[in-house]
Amino acid sequence: MKIRGVLLACSAGALWALSGIMCQILFEEYLVSPEWLASVRLLTAGVLLTGLNLFQRKGPRRKFSPSDFFSLLLFSLIGMLGVQYTYFKAIQYSGAAIATILQFTGPIFIFIFLVMNKEKKINFVEVLLMAATFLGVFLIVAEGNIQTLNISPMGFAMGIASAVTLAFYTLQPRKLLIKYGEMRIAGLGMLIAGVAFQPLRPIWRPEFQMDGYSLGLVISIIIFGTALPFLFQLSSLRFIEASLASVLTVVEPILATILSVVLFHSLFVKVQLLGFAVVIGSVILLTRLSDKKVLPEDELIK
Repeated sequence: MKIRGVLLACSAGALWALSGIMCQILFEEYLVSPEWLASVRLLTAGVLLTGLNLFQRKGPRRKFSPSDFFSLLLFSLIGMLGVQYTYFKAIQYSGAAIATILQFTGPIFIFIFLVMNKEKKINFVEVLLMAATFLGVFLIVAEGNIQTLNISPMGFAMGIASAVTLAFYTLQPRKLLIKYGEMRIAGLGMLIAGVAFQPLRPIWRPEFQMDGYSLGLVISIIIFGTALPFLFQLSSLRFIEASLASVLTVVEPILATILSVVLFHSLFVKVQLLGFAVVIGSVILLTRLSDKKVLPEDELIK
């Protein structure tokens, strides 16, 4: 069962990497607004997943209690909407490399919460491996050159906010996932977040030249870069602990770097290869050392 969770988490990271490449094409070639893209991907992916869930489920559906509905709203507005918006704003102020590095500190906040909530004991080896993972990500996306990390205060704040909202998105809906199912919660979360985003940048105002190629990219981002990876990430939490699921998504910057070489003719440097080795080795060791320590389902539902 654990390998299923590992595969789901890694698949989510891989699909997000593909989505990032497609977003880069839209940003560079069509000057698409990040706010508009976040708005359309959340709303349409939410409609898609919610509709699919309604089509698949037969018979009476479990109704949300008032407390669960409030929890769903928090997940949608702080988790789904928050992680999208803050990450794009971090890119706007400080660039994709800084935003990626800062957001990947999310597992640290997850780890701290689990320890404080007595769901996990401090494991010194695991802490070192997580630190090594972040070091590897830094070597990959920043090529190990600290002088390239020119970050504004707002960019730093948005990057840390994206890490915190990522931790919230990963941990907060665990009870909801067990009671109502991954697809239902992911779909409704995206739908509510997408509706909430409309006053900021409505989907009917793309403000760029829409053609067949750009439309295909947008549709691919919605399906393969939003709906499926978010569903995979949430589904992985049934089989592995949240901190491990989050760390495993480091395949995103690795694959994104490889695709950048293939599609944009970027070049690897030695320090990036070192980063690959550090990340892959750390993730393998984390997978072997981490046990499934999430709370039992009956405890989570209480």
